[in-house]
Amino acid sequence: MRWHLVLLYVALPLVGTTQSLPNDKQNDLLGKGHWNVGFSAGQGYKGSRQTTTSFSPRLHYFLADGWSVALEGRYVKATSSDFPRSYPFRYAGAGLSTRYYFLRGNRFALFAQLGALYGQSKYDRYDPIDPYATMHGVRNSNWQTNAGLGAHYRLGKRWSLEATAERSWITSSYLTPDFSRWQASVGINYRLR
Repeated sequence: MRWHLVLLYVALPLVGTTQSLPNDKQNDLLGKGHWNVGFSAGQGYKGSRQTTTSFSPRLHYFLADGWSVALEGRYVKATSSDFPRSYPFRYAGAGLSTRYYFLRGNRFALFAQLGALYGQSKYDRYDPIDPYATMHGVRNSNWQTNAGLGAHYRLGKRWSLEATAERSWITSSYLTPDFSRWQASVGINYRLR
C-alpha cells in the first residue's frame, strides 16, 4: 500500500494540470492601457430615515490588467423622513477611485473599489434654536469616501454591465449631519480604446 502512495505522489505532478480561468476575452475590456467610460445609477438607504438616489459618471484608465483608476463625478439626492416634513440633502462632487478585478472569467468579473470625492453639500433643515423655522440651503464643502464590492458582466466586445454594493461616508460639517449610507447601483460601461 505504501508503494502505491509513493507512486501516486511521484506520478501525479507529471500528469496533472492546473485549472486556470479563461480571462483573455476579459482583457479586451479590463486590460492594461484601455480607457472605459461608464455611468451608474443607484439607490441607498440609511436606517429608517434616508432614501437616497445617486448618479455617477466616470472615466477609467487601466494601469495594469484588472486594475483601474477612475476620474469620477457623483450627484446624491436624499430626503430625510424623520421629521413631520421632508428636508432634502444634496451632494455634488468629483474625485478619484480605484478598482481591482480580483476574479476574472470569460464574461464575468468581481471587483473591489475604493474612492474619495470632494464636493459641496446643500442641506435644508430645522433651525436648532427655533424648531418651527427652517434653514434653507445650508452649504458646506465635504469629502465623501466609499468602499464596495461589485460584479462586472461583459455584453460584447466593448460593452459591459456592472452592479455594485458600497458604503459611502460624508463627514458632518457645521449644521450638516453625518451622512453615511449603504448603496446599491447598476451601471453600463463602454470601452473607448
